[in-house]
Amino acid sequence: RVVITVFTPQYAFGTLQLSQLLVWLGVLAIFVGAFLALSQRNLRRMLTYIIVSEIGYMIGGIWLGNKTAMTGAILHLVNDTLMTFCVFLASVAIARKFQSLEIDDLKELFSKMPFTMAGLVAGALSIIGVPPTCGFFSKWYLISGAMEAGNYVFVVALLFSSLVSVILFFRVFEVSLFGHESHQHHGSHGAHKMEEASASIVLPLLIVAVGLVMLGISSGYIVNYVILPVISGSFM
Repeated sequence: RVVITVFTPQYAFGTLQLSQLLVWLGVLAIFVGAFLALSQRNLRRMLTYIIVSEIGYMIGGIWLGNKTAMTGAILHLVNDTLMTFCVFLASVAIARKFQSLEIDDLKELFSKMPFTMAGLVAGALSIIGVPPTCGFFSKWYLISGAMEAGNYVFVVALLFSSLVSVILFFRVFEVSLFGHESHQHHGSHGAHKMEEASASIVLPLLIVAVGLVMLGISSGYIVNYVILPVISGSFM
């Protein structure tokens, strides 16, 4: 909003000569967040570093200096709010039930907490950028804007971060789906016993998960009738 209304894009991207520096800072945030997330064995810390990369998307998108990238940055801000809420709400549900978010402790969660894991999967797919979730569409605009600006380093950073997200969530889901607890634990608690979180957490989580798809399907409307009318006058 400051870039568009206070400075105007022409002044911010032309006179200030900060665009390239801030895009590079965005790229740095993307790579740093991705590498730090890879080193984590705790789900919540992993998600926190993924957010660092997501912030890099938006910083870079804003300062690429064209309408397409700005559209992607604004759309991703909206999408990321919902995606972040979804995955962190799922982590809260898991932590309340099992008092641990260490990835190695998340064995058999798909059988124990199927609804919570469904919400986490939806959030993960959106963060990765799988259609028709909302994350795909904002990343599409960001990549298109970066190519329009000729900044292929930003494109590589975004694609690299998405690939890292695939690896990160695959690691979580592999343990949650294929990991098996010790026989002693099964004997005391029963094999594959459902231990779902309370409805006060699960219901909002599932609503948000569905919202990720609905927001993705509605991306065209949001762009054409909400975002573009606001920014079109600023980009000639």
